[in-house]
Amino acid sequence: MQTTLAFPKPGPALKGLLIVVAVLGIGLALTIQTAVGSTVAMSLAYLPGALQKFQIWRLVTSGLLTSPDSYGHLIFSLLGLYFLSTDLEQRWGGKRFLAFMAGSVAIGNLLAIAVDFVAPASWAAFHITRPLFGPEAAIAATAIAWASVNADKQILLFFVVPVRGQYLTWVTIGFCVLGVIYPGAPPAGQMAPFGGVVAGLLFGGSPSPARLFFLRTKLWLLRRRLGSAAPPSVESIVRGTAKKRGGGPPLRVVSGGLDEKKPPKDKRYLN
Repeated sequence: MQTTLAFPKPGPALKGLLIVVAVLGIGLALTIQTAVGSTVAMSLAYLPGALQKFQIWRLVTSGLLTSPDSYGHLIFSLLGLYFLSTDLEQRWGGKRFLAFMAGSVAIGNLLAIAVDFVAPASWAAFHITRPLFGPEAAIAATAIAWASVNADKQILLFFVVPVRGQYLTWVTIGFCVLGVIYPGAPPAGQMAPFGGVVAGLLFGGSPSPARLFFLRTKLWLLRRRLGSAAPPSVESIVRGTAKKRGGGPPLRVVSGGLDEKKPPKDKRYLN
């Protein structure tokens, strides 16, 4: 059992993500009262009814923002993004890592939209009545994804509490449930972290369950196209080839070259 205590150096993808979140967080805190700051914030956050206006980019860009009213949200967002992401970036590479983070935020927002659509009107907390922003879904997704490939490792939760990877999934889900029970929803909404849990379960791991499903589906389609329950094996192909050769005509020797009865006049080329 291994305990993670070091602070590994982030890769270029994670470093760039942290810089963008930090610059936007500090910049909006300084300029939110101005026209420029409010325009930037309203251009990146997810607004109620944004999908009806085909503003799809908000599903992802909302995860780059933090609350301009509290430096605590910025600090905890940066720590949450850094905490377990270094290991994932090393395993996956920068492109897959960034795609995973963007997809996690998008799934979190889509889940919040779906719950807003089906929730009764009396459940006011589950309806989108204000802009949604924050990387809570991405943070939850990284915790689930890290736990899926590091079941035997330990981390220090909040740098104090030791938690093994196999239990981190349940701890993350527990924090998501507490976010629903207690008042004061995070800026990303109460349902976005659950979307991050779904993203971590589907797209975490090496290979991820989603990729395994894709490959199995592709193999099933290939088998149907071949018209057999299973693709032919190498042995069957070899046996079939041997049978075809066995049923053919016998081998014949075709004579060629010079006639032995009439040796050539020039014998320089004879061995």
